[in-house]
Amino acid sequence: MSLRPGPRKPAPRPRAVALATAGVALVALTTGACGGKSDCCVKAPTASPSPTTPGGVPGAAWAFPSQATSLRVRAGTDFDIVLRAGGSGWRVDEPKIEGAAVRHRTGTAASGTAPGAAPGTAPGATSGTAPGAASRSGAKDGVRAAFHAVKPGTARIVLTSADRERTMTYQVTVGTGPATAPSAAPSATGGGLDRGRSLGTGFTSGSGGEVTVRRGERFSLPNAYSNVPGITWRVVSRSASGPAPLLSDVPHVEGDAAGDRTDWYTFSADRAGTAVVELFGCYRCANGSTGTPDSAESRAYSETRTVRITVR
Repeated sequence: MSLRPGPRKPAPRPRAVALATAGVALVALTTGACGGKSDCCVKAPTASPSPTTPGGVPGAAWAFPSQATSLRVRAGTDFDIVLRAGGSGWRVDEPKIEGAAVRHRTGTAASGTAPGAAPGTAPGATSGTAPGAASRSGAKDGVRAAFHAVKPGTARIVLTSADRERTMTYQVTVGTGPATAPSAAPSATGGGLDRGRSLGTGFTSGSGGEVTVRRGERFSLPNAYSNVPGITWRVVSRSASGPAPLLSDVPHVEGDAAGDRTDWYTFSADRAGTAVVELFGCYRCANGSTGTPDSAESRAYSETRTVRITVR
């Protein structure tokens, strides 16, 4: 009697192969790599972006120039108001905040991009301060007022001068979408015009300045001020055919255009006589040099400066 082998049983599938197959399926399910329609898979959760990294730079804060009047930031981000040279005359350690959408940051270094820089640039090196002290750095980045956007909504920030005689008000909108990149700080203007002789006396408030020049002379007169708040000057009274016509409404700027600066206006002493030239400085005016003060603050702190020119 011969023994014939019976039917062979299928070899059991190794457990490792089954586990590996299940693992591939799980990876495909969680990453969306199913090869079908995009809505057929559950995508892997992605990490939320860091709340204080505009442009993807860890630790960076939005940096707005002090001349801005309205700011738009994203909830969860840090932002600074940068006061350039001359900004030490402002109490950045004691801001007044109206609204719960924004809070003051204290006790940390107020670092961020340079004023007007595109988001994503490396934060500038600024010194940290203890609570209640102003944050200071170099000549350009004089002082920083540091804040955090807590939640969507609106808020109002008011900075007060050290002598408590002036204010700078910022309307802040906090949203969930991308923030609006900070605008650039004011830049220098003028150039190419022969300024002639530069005189020490120039435009002043009150009774104004007075200068005497010789006929046939070209000369320049200064208007010195701190532009930290954002003041737009325009010529409102002058005579184009008088004894000393102004050669250009656009001044030559010396110093820091966004901080302590001097604007030089150039004249030509064409004939004997007297002329009065008047400048109007619009304080934090959103409409700039084309209009009039548009808020109680700008009406309170805008000013007129004059100079009397005598040609002999």
